Amino acid sequence: MREVFRFLGALLLGLLLVGGVVGLALFLLLQGEEALARELLELARAKAPLLLFVAFLFALALGALLHPLFLGYLAATRALGQEAEILLANPGHRLPLKGPLELQALGRLVQRLAEEKAALEKEVEARVQEAKALVERERAILSALIAHLPQGVVLANPRGQVVLYNPKAQELLGEGLGIGKSLFGLLDPGLLAHALRLPKERFLTQARGKNLLLQAVPLSEGMGLILEAQKGEEGLDEATLHRLKDKLAGLKALAEILAQEAPPEVRPLAEKAQEAAQELAQLVQALKPPPQAAEVLAQDLLALLAETLEREAGVQPGLALEEEARWLLLRVDTYALGRGLAATLKEAEEVLLEGRALEGFLRLSLLFPHPAPDPHPLLKEAVEKAGGSLWREGHRLILLLPAVKAPSLPAPPGPPPRAEVFDLSLLEVSEALEEAPLEGLLYTAFDLETTGLDPKEDTIIALGAVHLLGSRVLRHEVYEALVDPGRPIPKASTEVHGLTWEMLKGKPKLEEVLPAFRAFLEGSVLVAHNGAFDMAFLRKVGINQPPLVDTLLLAHLLFPDLKDHRLERLAERFGVPVLGRHTALGDALMTAEVYARMIPLLKERGFRTLVQALRACERLPLARLKY
Repeated sequence: MREVFRFLGALLLGLLLVGGVVGLALFLLLQGEEALARELLELARAKAPLLLFVAFLFALALGALLHPLFLGYLAATRALGQEAEILLANPGHRLPLKGPLELQALGRLVQRLAEEKAALEKEVEARVQEAKALVERERAILSALIAHLPQGVVLANPRGQVVLYNPKAQELLGEGLGIGKSLFGLLDPGLLAHALRLPKERFLTQARGKNLLLQAVPLSEGMGLILEAQKGEEGLDEATLHRLKDKLAGLKALAEILAQEAPPEVRPLAEKAQEAAQELAQLVQALKPPPQAAEVLAQDLLALLAETLEREAGVQPGLALEEEARWLLLRVDTYALGRGLAATLKEAEEVLLEGRALEGFLRLSLLFPHPAPDPHPLLKEAVEKAGGSLWREGHRLILLLPAVKAPSLPAPPGPPPRAEVFDLSLLEVSEALEEAPLEGLLYTAFDLETTGLDPKEDTIIALGAVHLLGSRVLRHEVYEALVDPGRPIPKASTEVHGLTWEMLKGKPKLEEVLPAFRAFLEGSVLVAHNGAFDMAFLRKVGINQPPLVDTLLLAHLLFPDLKDHRLERLAERFGVPVLGRHTALGDALMTAEVYARMIPLLKERGFRTLVQALRACERLPLARLKY
């Protein structure tokens, strides 16, 4: 403050001196006699240089008084800015606190903010390193697991570039397989695109002269492939099978000629040779190449064929499928059928695919504005393999494929969210449960609905539970059961949870659902809101599994000044949606979300392990409440 007073004092003195001189001059000029005024003006003109020099000295003196103060503020402010800039590169730098008290206070505030920023950066870096270490451990475990799989596994991005593969995949696909390399140089791109449309089916392909069975799985980030070598017992490859059939046909014809033209004495032998050839032909006929056909609905088959024709033949076919034919189920090599059609329609510019249901068949007609083309050998082979037939009728090419009516099933639900089905940190052996960190434990948040508030007289009518892994709520791991109490439910209780005896009649008895509930709780720390009430009912039926984390006690521990500690108020405070209130599973999920948000606050208060949090809760007066 002294600097401020000095500055104001010097400024006031300068203003008084200037004002005094100017005021005296005006007074003499205005109030004095005219002769005196004239003399003063003449004197001023004569002494003008001297007066200017005196004014200059006066200004110089005033500037000398103000200069140190003015420059001091400027210099101190500039110096503080320069020193503070160093904090960007060196958070540990200490600011020199010089100059006016106001700037020193500002410097201390900047220093404090820099220290807090540095502490936060260290904490973030520590967490990043911890997360990296966890990812590396999980990657090592997953790599070891994938490396020992008997199937080849390949993951690729949407452009077909390999991002992961295991040794078995490299053994099957060869040295051409590598990170960043394209799958399309190793496997038929058309087959890959087709297999991705039918992820449940396996397709026969070749790589390095070997037959492989391929299954493709579409992923949001690309695709995954599962590869297996074709096993010998699954059948001969088609080339070998054709050669064997050709040789056998010649042998059979020779046996027939011998049986007809052989002398009588050798005819019995020739007839036996003919019989043996016939039996051998039947055996060879029973041999089939590996299954390549996929089960597919008629409506999906037409969509696949249309996509193949557009991609490989440049034809955009029209589609017409009668309602009765939509749900016919066919078993056909969709890839071979599509390639055969594309080869047949290479020169076509316009075609209509029309599907109709016949008794035990799908009649697939291809209508052209000109005479129908001859079917390509690939198409003939695919239709014959499916047990069907094909022929031409003027402007139509007709395929008759065996089909059955698909069983009536409800519409499949949409794909479920990707479940959090693993956490490899659970493979690590930790210390005793109570000493384990809060983030490293498996919890079960649960809630009960009952016929009343008296554990001795009332009974459980609904149970709900959900697992938590640290602060992650595993919403796909839930338990829910309704129980027939065997007696009416008081109206006051029904008004709370909405359950009536009529709704629960015929539901399992409590003793029937308890084994599954007990198994769901096993190996976890229990979490409940006002858990003493729920545990009184569980102890009555033989479940007593300490320790118990009570979010009601934790709320009193964390927010002692909060007047309302009810579950819905805590949910609103933490931004948790209040849904399904006073249903067992709804309250269990809400309790889980609230506790998940309490864990970071407990750690900030110094309660990092379960035993620390439990002991702090035991000291609360509310902890002595018994039911």
